[in-house]
Formats: sequence, structure tokens, C-alpha cells
Amino acid sequence: RITMCGDVGDPIYCKEYIEICRYIKTTNPNIHIFTITNGSHKKPEWWTELASVLNERDTINFSVDGYDNASNNVYRINSNFNSIIAGIRAVRAANKDVFLVWATIIFSFNQDQLDNISNQARIMEMDAVQWTRSTKFGSVYGAYGGVNDPLEPRQEFISKTHRYEREVVNISGRVQNNKDYLDHNQKQYIKVKKTYQDSPITPLCEVGNRGIYVNAEGVVFPCSWVSFPYDSLTHNNKTIQWDDSFFVQHRERMNLHNRSFDEIINDPLWSKCSNGFTDPAKTWVECSQKCSTSVVNQEYAVGWETN
Repeated sequence: RITMCGDVGDPIYCKEYIEICRYIKTTNPNIHIFTITNGSHKKPEWWTELASVLNERDTINFSVDGYDNASNNVYRINSNFNSIIAGIRAVRAANKDVFLVWATIIFSFNQDQLDNISNQARIMEMDAVQWTRSTKFGSVYGAYGGVNDPLEPRQEFISKTHRYEREVVNISGRVQNNKDYLDHNQKQYIKVKKTYQDSPITPLCEVGNRGIYVNAEGVVFPCSWVSFPYDSLTHNNKTIQWDDSFFVQHRERMNLHNRSFDEIINDPLWSKCSNGFTDPAKTWVECSQKCSTSVVNQEYAVGWETN
């Protein structure tokens, strides 16, 4: 599985995006391409061409938080709702097999419109809706306006952990063709859980839920969580400054423009991260915050998608 998800942008605005997908599917048609996009501003013809490359293994998540253009622009500023809808229709008309998901983060402005959103997704023959409970609200995330954050929904729609909670609801009755990935993921979780049973963290990078992440600059990370350029991050009484973080200090050594992928992933520097999986004194702040064993075990018990 290859997930195409913008951390500092949106994958569909890469000029070669369709060609990249075509190369992947030509190399191995069974690879699951998972595209996560807002979907704005592309013409239907572009979506038709992308749909011709994808097959029943593939998924497109359209990240749409609104139910019309005005509501969608509250958070997705400068998005274009009509072009998103046209894109969804173009994909479905060209390809009945690709799995389509309407993915919504729940905010104050849409918390009472979830049925409306779900009905629109059904009308457009999408396969699932995804409800995301976020942490990025003022009551839990000071940078987002404090207790007066106008986007904050009711408490029931706020994540209870340091990660987003995602609930995927099938609305088409069609089963996504990725059982082999899910089975492998579950088996790997059991293996990793046993390996780190006495550790305060269960590293999802080893489970396969998270995976090797390459950012837009070509820097290779163990996962996207350690790639976000925070000013400083504090958890469990430990603080890390972004400028002092591992991948800032070694960004040239971990850059695909400078070295091959094999050279990077076989670099002994990776032990700086993995040593912390069993030694709390060496655990990175990001790992302790995102991969707490108690949270990971809870998520696998209830079947959440984790991010």
C-alpha cells in the first residue's frame, strides 16, 4: 500500500501525479494506491484520466468537511465545492471499481449536518463516509484559539487521544478489496505487541499502520508524525525543539536527492529512533505522544483507523 497524502500540500497538485500512479500500477497492479485529497480545482477530464489508471484495489479519500461551498470554505479555505463534486462524479462514471470515501473532520459548523453529508455521498455512489474526531481544537490545543475556538464541536466529537479517531461507515455495501493488507496489518500488530509488551509505546511504524514517509523535499522519515515542523513539542515532561530534532540535524543524510533509498534505510542512524522503543529514557517525544501502548491497544481493540 502506498498512501499519497499531503503534509505540506495536496498530492493531486503534483504535475506528474497521474504518471506516478500509472508507473506504480504498471510495476505491480496489486499495489493499493490510497489517495487522500481535498479534490478541488481539477477538471473532470483530469479525474477521468486518473480513474482510467486505478483499479479495484485503489481508494480515493475526498477530504470534504462541508455540505456546500460556503461551509466547506470555513476550514478548507479557497477550496471549490462544485469542482470536488464534479471530480467525484467523473471518477465514478469512468471507474465503478475504485473505492470512494467522503472524509469529514467534525467541526462546530458541520456537527449537525452529518446525515446531510452522508446522503450526498450516497447520491454520488460513494462507498463510505469517514468521520474524524480531531485533537486540533482550542480546549486541547492552545494554538487554536483556546476555549473560544469557534470551530470546536461538542465534546463527543473531539478525539480522546493524542491522535485523530476515525470511524469509517460503509454506505454502498461494497467491500473494499484490501483484506490482505488488513490481515497483514493485524498479524504484524500481534507480533509487535508481543515484542514490546513491557514497553510504554507500541511503535506503529513497525506494525505497518504507519510507514516510511517521504516528504515533498525528499527527506525519508520513519513516519509522518516526526516530520511536522513544530516549534517545540512537550510530552511526558520531555520537550524537543524542531531545530534540534533528529531529522533536522541529519536531513541531508536522509535525503533521497543525496543518497539512494537503500543507503538511507540501512543507515545505522535509524537506531537513534528504535532504541527508544524499549528504553523510555531514549524515547522520542513524538513516539511517546503518538504511540502510547495503551492507546494503540485500545484502537486495535475497537478497530479505529489511526492517524
